This record gives sequence, structure tokens and C-alpha cells, in this order.
Amino acid sequence: MQFLIAFFFCFLAGLSQATEIVREQGFEIQVQPFPSTFLTPEIAKIYGLERSRRQSLLNVVVLQVHTDGSARGAVSASVKGFVKNLIGQTQELSFQEIDEGEGAIYYLAPIRVSNKETIQVSLKVTLEGSPEIDMNFRHKVYVD
Repeated sequence: MQFLIAFFFCFLAGLSQATEIVREQGFEIQVQPFPSTFLTPEIAKIYGLERSRRQSLLNVVVLQVHTDGSARGAVSASVKGFVKNLIGQTQELSFQEIDEGEGAIYYLAPIRVSNKETIQVSLKVTLEGSPEIDMNFRHKVYVD
């Protein structure tokens, strides 16, 4: 079951143009918002996540960049941040670490959204022994 979840997130990341990627300090951070309804009811229940038309999830993965330039092998990190809509409403993000073992670690945070809403995402990612990495980007979200 766990590998099915990891496969889902890899598949989702491969399909979307909305993935934000930052490479710094030997790490690659991939961030992708997606509708919570993309999760099956079973997966949502396992991780205590709400499936709703008005809720998206922010998926964050931190990978090690290797000497050949490839990014693989997810690593643990501390992820904090917030989202803000265009009228200034701010939501603090509460990330849940999902560690499936064998290099499959990702962080999920719920976000309340409206259809065709543009959100500003601000994240601070901290890895042990490394300075904090900041990410800021805008993303347009859609509801099912």
C-alpha cells in the first residue's frame, strides 16, 4: 500500500507543469499543490487527510543531488510556511511527514482554496547541518 502512495506522488509530479523546483546546497526541493480529491478515500483515511472540493494539498519532497546531477533519495527536513491569496488572507501551513522508508519521504499540508484562486506560497526548508532554503512562488489552484 505504501509503495502505491509513493508511486501516486511520483506519477502526479511527472504529469504536472505546476511543480516548483529549487536546487540549492546539494538538494532539490520539489513542491506541488494538488486537489485533495486526487487521493482515494482509503489513502486519505490512513493519513487523516480531508478530501474536499475546497481543499488542496501541498506536497513537498526534498531529494539529494548526486554528482551525476540526478536528484534521488528523499531526505528528512523541517518544512514551514504559509500561503496567501491575492486579497491578503494568510494560512499557516501544518506539514505532516509521510515516511514510507526506502527513500520515500514527503510532506503534506492542507490548504483551503477557491476555484481559480492564485496563491502565493512561501516555504522555509531546513535540513540538518545546512542553512535554511527559502522558496516563494505563485500558483493558480482549481477545485473539482
